[in-house]
Amino acid sequence: MKLPVKVGIGAAILWIVLKMLGLAINFSVDDIKFFVFINMFLLTAAIAFSLYKVKRKEVESNLLNDIKNGMLAGVPYTLIVSVFLYFYYEKIYPEFNDKKIQEIELKLKDPKVIKEIQTSNPAMENKNPQEIKREVMANTRSMYSAKFTMIITLLALMVYSTLNSMVIAIIYRRVVFRN
Repeated sequence: MKLPVKVGIGAAILWIVLKMLGLAINFSVDDIKFFVFINMFLLTAAIAFSLYKVKRKEVESNLLNDIKNGMLAGVPYTLIVSVFLYFYYEKIYPEFNDKKIQEIELKLKDPKVIKEIQTSNPAMENKNPQEIKREVMANTRSMYSAKFTMIITLLALMVYSTLNSMVIAIIYRRVVFRN
């Protein structure tokens, strides 16, 4: 197995361990920002480290190979983390989604919020409050499903790892490994 793949898998396992440790000690389980930033950091570090190690060994390479080598760390990381998040929100901690759905339900009991939805969304102007609540809750349930979370994570991390691979490859070519 190539070094970038090993680094990507290792970083994904590290993120999973941190996420499960956070759940075990009840740290930031309802606020995802901390783990999103750790996720981004680990993905960036995996790409940067693996690309650095590969570039040190190679004598000649082109930009496309550098991007490919960066993606070799990013793709396994993306797949492992996305699949883990599906199981995390489906089986391990489904209460997160339930809490978020309940928060929206509670907000929808306020007539001011319903009125605000009606005025801000032209499609909702002619609907009664019950129809608005039903539509908003249907959208909320689909948005907070584990499958939706996995798909969005897969898409976002794939784009992020692609852009990171490009930017890091360019930085390494122009600054670090200047020929």
